[in-house]
Amino acid sequence: MSRPDRLAAFRAQNQQSHELSNLAANGNGNGPTRGDFLNEISGLQESIDHLNNNVRLISSLHTRSLNTTSSDDSISSELERVTLETRTLSNAIRDKIASLANEPNDEMRANQIKLVKSKFMDAIQEYRRVEQDFSNKSKQRVGRQFKIVKPEATEAEVQQVIDHSSSGTQIFSDAVLSSSYGEARAAYREVQARQQDLVQMETTLAELAQLFNDMAVLVEQQDQTIKQIEAVAIDVNVNTEKGLASTEDAVRIAKAIRRKKWIFFWCCVLVVVILALVLGLYFGLK
Repeated sequence: MSRPDRLAAFRAQNQQSHELSNLAANGNGNGPTRGDFLNEISGLQESIDHLNNNVRLISSLHTRSLNTTSSDDSISSELERVTLETRTLSNAIRDKIASLANEPNDEMRANQIKLVKSKFMDAIQEYRRVEQDFSNKSKQRVGRQFKIVKPEATEAEVQQVIDHSSSGTQIFSDAVLSSSYGEARAAYREVQARQQDLVQMETTLAELAQLFNDMAVLVEQQDQTIKQIEAVAIDVNVNTEKGLASTEDAVRIAKAIRRKKWIFFWCCVLVVVILALVLGLYFGLK
């Protein structure tokens, strides 16, 4: 058998032993089988797709909210429902990914987990972008509404109202009371509603930031796991090469020993023949 054939056979034997050990570890209740694992990965990808759909719906609801001139209870209720569902879904995806990452993994599983982590983090980033964009536009809307009530308002006063500080609330209330415009009270009610939205958005953005940080830590840990798996694979290849080299050395040595044994045997035969001739001639002459 040639060297490439022996190397392939040796690696195949090592791979079979490795797969049998994985089967023993994962097939007896100590972890999911490969089929179960792939089903869980598929379920995670579907959940991430659902999350992305929710984010698009939230973005659409934000746009509708900004286009209304007064508080719309139907939009607010739908936005609250989808936001709660998205928060629950995001936490469930995070926990499932963390659970899979903590189980014994080979290189294939580690790469699959890394892929869903990347998709999940992209979805979180998009959600953060949508919320931040709506927050910025809502603040601008609050500033414009305050300017309707108090056109001469300074930038500092506008910022206080946007920040929903106690002094800002008082400034806005005083401006509404002193205004003779009927739309001032409508503007005040809208600003109050948007200030509540801004408070909720700040909470959502903080939660998303924490969620993203949690996933970043998991990604770093998973990268270490993948590096360890790759290091083991390299060691296996190196040991395989060394094992094959040692086997070939042993075969070569064994062949050399056999050849030397035959040489020694024929030397002994030759010596015996020579001795027999010498002795025959010696005694024959006598």
